Amino acid sequence: MQPLPDLIVGALLALLGVLVSQLVAMLQARLERQHKREVLLRTKYEELGAHFLESLKLPHALMTAESTEDILALTHQAPGNHAHLLAMIYFPKLRESTGQYIESYSSLCLAAASLHNPDDKRPLGMQVFDKPTYIEARNAHLAARDNLQEQIERHADTYAKS
Repeated sequence: MQPLPDLIVGALLALLGVLVSQLVAMLQARLERQHKREVLLRTKYEELGAHFLESLKLPHALMTAESTEDILALTHQAPGNHAHLLAMIYFPKLRESTGQYIESYSSLCLAAASLHNPDDKRPLGMQVFDKPTYIEARNAHLAARDNLQEQIERHADTYAKS
């Protein structure tokens, strides 16, 4: 028969082994969850960037529009709205910049549309390029665009870890 202290030591070592294996399993699960979250954030950040790049085409399309219908179709900026939605859900540091960006595009559209003359058959850009109202809205949009681009680059290391 074994002495009582040897039994206690054996039982404690067995419990310690179980505890260590549970801690390792918990740590491994945590690291796996963290990795999955980083992959998700990187994917969503790339998606946000793609929507932002797509939205950069809209002002040019607006300036080449020739009809009121074309102008109205371009006021809905789906790519910019998608980028803002992603920022609202996943990227709190970009919320303000994406919000300012989509608001500035809306202001640009309103300014350009208010100056549009449907009887003038020239593209919208030719009609509005020298008007102070348009110039102010354009400059505000360019500033918001540049700010968002800078913010996307600045926070890439935070949100898009390799």
